Amino acid sequence: MVIVLIVYADVLIFLNTLVDYFLLLAALKISGRRASTLRVVLSALIGGLSSLYIFLPNVSVWLELLYKLAVALCMSAVCFGVSGFKQYLKNTGILFLITCGYAGVMFAFWTVFKPYGMVINNSVVYFNISPTILVVCTAAGYILFTVLWRIFKRSSRLASQCEITVFADGKNIELNAIVDTGNSIEDIFQKNEVIIADKRQVTALFGNIDFNQNQKLKSRYRILPCSTVSGYDTLDSYRCDSAVISCENKKTVLKKPLLAVSKTNLDDGYNAIINPKILR
Repeated sequence: MVIVLIVYADVLIFLNTLVDYFLLLAALKISGRRASTLRVVLSALIGGLSSLYIFLPNVSVWLELLYKLAVALCMSAVCFGVSGFKQYLKNTGILFLITCGYAGVMFAFWTVFKPYGMVINNSVVYFNISPTILVVCTAAGYILFTVLWRIFKRSSRLASQCEITVFADGKNIELNAIVDTGNSIEDIFQKNEVIIADKRQVTALFGNIDFNQNQKLKSRYRILPCSTVSGYDTLDSYRCDSAVISCENKKTVLKKPLLAVSKTNLDDGYNAIINPKILR
């Protein structure tokens, strides 16, 4: 006996767009990034449209892998943006792994239970069920993921990320920072908050940071003592007018923070480091 199940393209696109929307939200949580609702919806729509791939004959595993990678690259560019090549690849990798994980779970479920109304072809999943049931189940799954993510995140030692806008002399720069629990550098004299940034970012804000040549920086210059694994050292820093830190949907405003120049280049997906005490 052969059971024929009709797959409707509009339902297929809607269902996969909905699922991709929640997968993108999960990817944003894991990466510590932020995106507007519009960007997430447009990215999810790309994923939904890509599900039309289900109508093609079975293809090779490698072609399927390349197709999914290309879709992940497009979705990542729309949702996360392309602020840097390494960060772009990192965001795409997170999204790709989450998508593959979802496809793997669905395939295992289909293999074991063979539910009527569920179709998998070219790793694209189709459910012939009520949209209401799918919405409720998908939302419940995302809520469960959020709860588990918060539980594991509290016990995780991985540094969270945040975005910082620093202002000085009518100019501003955007920084991608990590909250490093191992960073204990503080301004022990005037108690100003300290943001350690890559030299290129400090230069982008102030221009020439040699205050012997840039006289305007003399009043902003501060020297910060710090301890390292090799002993004691100092960091050059410059007082800014203000800064706004966006971290986990919370904003922290800093008045006259110090922007310290890192001794090494910061280019592993972030260009600044802050002390977690700043966020308290």
